[in-house]
Amino acid sequence: MRPRLVLALVVAFQLVAETALTPYWPLLLHALFGVEELAATGTYLTVCRVAGLAALPLWGLAARRWSLPHLLVAGLLGSAVFDLGLALAPSLAVFTALSAGVVATGSSMVLAYPALVAVADRGRGGDRLSGIVVYAAVFHAASVLATLVGAGVVALPQPRLGLAAFAVADLLLAVAVWRVVAQRRAAVPVPVPVPADEVGSGPVEDAVRRRLPAGALLGVAALAVLVDLGTAVPRPFFTELVLRGGGSLTAAAVLFLLPALAALSVLPAARPLARRLGGRLLPAGAVVAAGGLALQALSGAAGPAALTALAVGRVTLGLGLGLLVVAVDLRVFAAVGTDGPGFTAVETARSGALLAAPLLATATAAVALPAPLAVAAVLMAAAALVSTRLRYGAPPSAAHPADPVVLEHVPVPEVRNEPTH
Repeated sequence: MRPRLVLALVVAFQLVAETALTPYWPLLLHALFGVEELAATGTYLTVCRVAGLAALPLWGLAARRWSLPHLLVAGLLGSAVFDLGLALAPSLAVFTALSAGVVATGSSMVLAYPALVAVADRGRGGDRLSGIVVYAAVFHAASVLATLVGAGVVALPQPRLGLAAFAVADLLLAVAVWRVVAQRRAAVPVPVPVPADEVGSGPVEDAVRRRLPAGALLGVAALAVLVDLGTAVPRPFFTELVLRGGGSLTAAAVLFLLPALAALSVLPAARPLARRLGGRLLPAGAVVAAGGLALQALSGAAGPAALTALAVGRVTLGLGLGLLVVAVDLRVFAAVGTDGPGFTAVETARSGALLAAPLLATATAAVALPAPLAVAAVLMAAAALVSTRLRYGAPPSAAHPADPVVLEHVPVPEVRNEPTH
């Protein structure tokens, strides 16, 4: 097994573990603790996201002393302990605290994505697009798997057993990282941030400085925030929308995973479309995603016709997201590279957006359950508009020069994670 494959598995497991139960939290909290208020779900998600943001700088400090493999192993072992605690939690308060611990320790696993892109940059031809497409494929495939896993956990007579199974997976992956990646650390190039007080002292620092004009940084940060908000806001209460409209839990699970399946189907077209459309790929993907979200919001409250419209809207959303994830990350890396303060700033902005997502979802769902979908459609349309108004970095292409990398330290990355599982 190669270190690159193990890193991809780390990314996949992080996505599955942290998003599997996202559409089912209202049901699960009711099953475990008898909680029925939708606001409880929003509060729970917010606490978890705050924990992830608080843990982020601590992982950054740890990266100055310890290598990536050791940080990944430590994070996985910590997650195993907290996951086991979730299966035994006696109250919602304890469950929330342990979930925050899972998110904090799991934040270490997002260090694997910049490493994957750096590996692609340093490969033959410097094919950055291949690294981003690999991540996008893992992202959407993990979303499909996460939905199935989450539905399986909720359907268990004892959902706590499903939670305990995550602890076993944590341990198995920790062993794989230790044996494969830690023993072959030199095969895993990882980007390094350049401290602000050192910028300007050499060719590496000059390259980073050239990548960080204020307009480029603000442009890609605004786009990433809008897209991430538009993707995250509809998620927490989508299952509740389907169930109240007369659909079954199975129908809700199938509808929830349709966008990821559609996104996977369109990924093979990402390279030719990026070559043909260039910078227009991003607004095109955003417009398609916005249309899919709007169709879902207008699909109606109940009945077979509503479920059909929801399904069409979900597929349309997925087709747009498949291209949009690739286009946004190409823009981000083109503008700020895989290392340096610019990359950290953009990813921190995205983390802040995801912190706001459950609050916005809760507030809009309290008005009407389809409202989060309508808000998400507006956010995606705004992303399309912003992408046509702002210029930020070079147009995306299939190949990019490799960014400066070394082997020992890593940057502080984003926290894109959904709260525990």
